[in-house]
Amino acid sequence: MGKENLKLFIEPSASLLLAKLSNLLAEQDIQSYVVGGFVRDVLLGRDTADIDIAIAADALEIAPKVATALGGKYVPLDRINRVGRVILASKEEPSTKGQWKLDFSTVKDTIEQDLARRDFTIDAIAVDLSQLGKDYTDVPLIDPFNGRNDLHQGVIRTVAETAFESDAARLLRAVRLAAELGFSIDKETQALIRRQSYLIARVAGERVREELLR
Repeated sequence: MGKENLKLFIEPSASLLLAKLSNLLAEQDIQSYVVGGFVRDVLLGRDTADIDIAIAADALEIAPKVATALGGKYVPLDRINRVGRVILASKEEPSTKGQWKLDFSTVKDTIEQDLARRDFTIDAIAVDLSQLGKDYTDVPLIDPFNGRNDLHQGVIRTVAETAFESDAARLLRAVRLAAELGFSIDKETQALIRRQSYLIARVAGERVREELLR
């Protein structure tokens, strides 16, 4: 499945924040997408304070500008892969636990190719930020790996066989997501985890804690 239109139910403070982000990025003529866990959680009806934004620009240049414009704090996360975080105070929604975390990543080619490098199909879904209307009706999903179907089925499935080789922390993430969401890990992904479990030795202790304590 490539694209499908549907209505998204987004809490008021998130809706307001997305509108501000859309305007800020549009003013700079930057193509941007909401991706990953935020889209997944919205489709599942779960509250979340973490928003992943993939942009067709250098995230380490744009994220500080967003932080300044919105009165937030900027934190560079990955200088090699060009990922930056903006932390914003939030008092409107209890689900945010007092802050929003906006992670900006750099789209180096097309959004479909970007999604192909992500970990699991349920996190490889995107929405064009500029196409989010005020009532979030008729929103086109970019879903090249049938992630929405896996959400319906309650399945954790890797996008590609190289998923764990690209980032061994995903081995932990698969188990954490399955437990957190009450999903099952599909058989091929289970087999891949068993074959590549040795990769876990590559994961820094800080990232292990981050995955286990989320």
